[in-house]
Amino acid sequence: MEKLVLTGVGLVTPMGIGKEQFWNNIINGTSGIKRLTKFSTIHETYGGEISDFNFDVYISDGRFRRAADISKYTLVAVNLAISDAGVKTLNDKDTALVAGITHGALNYAQVFHRALVMDGADNISPIHFSDSVLNAPAGNVSIGFDIKGPVYTLVGGATTALKAVMLASQMLRTGEVDKSIVVSSDELNELSLYCYSRLGINTLSEGSGALLIEKEGKITETTPYCYISSTASQFNPSNPDIALYDVINQCLAKANISLKDIDLVMTDSYIPDKLCLNDIPAGCIIPLAGNAFSLTVMWHIILSSLAIKNGAIPKAIIKNKVLLPDYLRNVLVYSTEESGIASAIILSKYL
Repeated sequence: MEKLVLTGVGLVTPMGIGKEQFWNNIINGTSGIKRLTKFSTIHETYGGEISDFNFDVYISDGRFRRAADISKYTLVAVNLAISDAGVKTLNDKDTALVAGITHGALNYAQVFHRALVMDGADNISPIHFSDSVLNAPAGNVSIGFDIKGPVYTLVGGATTALKAVMLASQMLRTGEVDKSIVVSSDELNELSLYCYSRLGINTLSEGSGALLIEKEGKITETTPYCYISSTASQFNPSNPDIALYDVINQCLAKANISLKDIDLVMTDSYIPDKLCLNDIPAGCIIPLAGNAFSLTVMWHIILSSLAIKNGAIPKAIIKNKVLLPDYLRNVLVYSTEESGIASAIILSKYL
């Protein structure tokens, strides 16, 4: 079976736009969390807000100038990813697009719903409706980059980014497409900030992360960041720990490696003792970027690919006290949800 490789990455984050700004700020431990300025909240609220974002610098297409923030972040991240991979065009049926999101354009959705209730159907803006639907970010990308292949939007919790990578990889392995773009995005919303704060989740984030996956034998323009060695996902509502344990073992078996071959674990979730991961460096970007659920996991995947290619683990993201290895061969990224979903991916050094 032909191997899959990650050839391009694109980032819009509170720590900077593009892989260079993002990586440098992660290495230096520079936090992107600041006092939010987008909303007139009564109390001081902090989060990973995107500031100094000039959409026109990255995307000159005037059709998207009034798009929701989540769509703008998505367009920029995808543009950066395909440019990073050296891809000249996507206007064929051999490119797939898979978006994995958690919330969508909540700000436009609220404006649309408020106008519908208060002013009636004759007075609502079609712009607010078209960009408030959950597949709007993927739809805008397919229009902006003339993607004629399959376009999917997956909606859910943090594991959604991993399931989006799984779907994209499946289409590549079956020969349905030659290239797959995977993107995850989110935007801050005042009402959701309040709702999550009631649940004890107080530092949210926004932005986008995109990556391009290709078959190893098809690449000509760039040196890949890493191999996508394996993916797995499982749902076990009665025993989430078993789901995670099984998923990690499935990934290890598919990658033909053992746990001792894992040099870094990236997760937004807990680490059960049964997994025996305590001696492996475990990282999380949430303390520096805030929590954006599916997007956070996508940032973990991209950060892992950068760490593998650069041969360095950023100390600022490590949350356990262990020795860091001098080199990186394999990185395990996983996430879980309270419903019992567990998903994982193993990225491996490109040889």
